[in-house]
Amino acid sequence: MNESVELIALDEPREGIPDVTHDDIEDVTAALVAGHGPFSVDTERAMGIRYSDRAYLVQIRREGAGTFLIDPVGIEDRLGPLADVMATDQWILHAADQDLPCLHELNLYPPEVFDTEIAGLLLGFPRISLQSEVAEVLGFGLAKEHSNSDWSERPLAPALLAYAALDVELLLDLRDELTKMLERAGRLEWLREECEEIRLRGPRPPKVQPWRKAARQAGVKDQRSLGMLEALWSQRDELARTRDLAPEKVLPSKVMGQLALRKPRSRQDVENSPLLRSRARRRDAGAYWSAIEPVWKLDTEELPSRRFNSDPAPFPPVKQWHKHGEDVEERWTIVRAAVLARADDLGIRQELLLKPLLQKHLAWDGWDDPDEIPVLLAALGARPWQVENVAPAIVASARRAKKQPPKL
Repeated sequence: MNESVELIALDEPREGIPDVTHDDIEDVTAALVAGHGPFSVDTERAMGIRYSDRAYLVQIRREGAGTFLIDPVGIEDRLGPLADVMATDQWILHAADQDLPCLHELNLYPPEVFDTEIAGLLLGFPRISLQSEVAEVLGFGLAKEHSNSDWSERPLAPALLAYAALDVELLLDLRDELTKMLERAGRLEWLREECEEIRLRGPRPPKVQPWRKAARQAGVKDQRSLGMLEALWSQRDELARTRDLAPEKVLPSKVMGQLALRKPRSRQDVENSPLLRSRARRRDAGAYWSAIEPVWKLDTEELPSRRFNSDPAPFPPVKQWHKHGEDVEERWTIVRAAVLARADDLGIRQELLLKPLLQKHLAWDGWDDPDEIPVLLAALGARPWQVENVAPAIVASARRAKKQPPKL
């Protein structure tokens, strides 16, 4: 966007700040039924503050109905009629993959998704936040200073309510303009395919041994210390769940790693540790010692191994591929160069054109004939628009490498 263009500041919803809906959810549902067109949807969570990623506020706007701010906590069993209404038309969201999981927890599922963030990526926007896109496309200035607020607090301040309502205020207008731009670029179908993948995407699998990251950051390598860190991680998680606090607020992972490095031998060692200076941390010293003490009784073979591969990929890191022959290195060079060049031609990010994991899968698995590449990409999960746009470039590069003429 031209920096000299003055944005129109939007500090408050055009229809005023709506009240928070809770007990009168049925009235909201009836109003949405009377409205028409797609639903503009957003959520607010308390990430980094509360234990879960649940939605503490759900914002919905529909033409002919208005904007509604719904507090879903405690009325989850009364949202069935709302779910039925919202299953009747498209949802417009920004960064849908961030909001849909907590909406699914409320049994709210969209029949169709329009993700304005993905639309911006497909159009090659350099900045894709909602604030940036609204400024670029619509000329309005939205403030984002409340995005990290504690949305679990009640009552919510008027400034927070205004911010929440504004997040859905312009989504329909933004969708309409982005649709025109995508149509002109011949990329609207690309968006449909990307949004459908997000809509149908399952939940993320839980991380395997998540405490290993804290071990690496603290330099914990001794097996006994690793066992203590694993035990501390589980104990902290239980405390955080009970108190509904983000684990880092109970005890930072960095501190846990340092405590494990010290290998305390008694409750007093834990209580007197300079790592637990604050009263809040010291009150949990007994719980931490109860986790650490049993680790001292474990045999070495019962302790976590020093070596751990957190990468579930069925191939080694790319930097080790030279150990597996020249062919795999050559295929990686072919795939990587073709994807980067094609992404540059299209003016989009290479990871949008083809995820790096798929690039590595294709290069590692290889092909007998370059003409197999489109089918192999589809089997790996590439969307049709991705196969159509990147496969010809990879096929051509593979043929040149083998000095094969293109098939007629």
